[in-house]
Amino acid sequence: MKNKLMFLIIGLSVLVFVACKANDQETNFIPTQPPAFTEDEFDLSDNEDMDEPTDTSDEEEDSELINETRTMYVKLATYGAVLNVRSSPTTEEDNIVGFLVHTEPVEVISIENGFASFMYKDEICYISEDFLSENIPPYISPPTR
Repeated sequence: MKNKLMFLIIGLSVLVFVACKANDQETNFIPTQPPAFTEDEFDLSDNEDMDEPTDTSDEEEDSELINETRTMYVKLATYGAVLNVRSSPTTEEDNIVGFLVHTEPVEVISIENGFASFMYKDEICYISEDFLSENIPPYISPPTR
């Protein structure tokens, strides 16, 4: 009986050690902005033979606007609340295309008539400027029971 118990303990110990490899680590995902590249890092002078576009399309105009963005952060007052993302700068229509959460960064293109425009899923969308902050807002604690 003692031998069986000893073999059982040794067998379980081996299984535990085999299952827990030293290189297994829990990863903590923290979303970050991709690094900003300077013009020096991308020397495009070798590609002089490429054709340049002759007319300006709406997509190119949108990309020019995006180059002049500023980072702002979603600031909500209630734990678990979401901010509606709209396809047009109005609350009159059923135009909700998504949502943002507290402290989420937004690259604002412009703010007009109380709505901030920004790129969302490759389209220019809108949120109320009342829910934006220049600085990262403080964490909202969950309600206690």
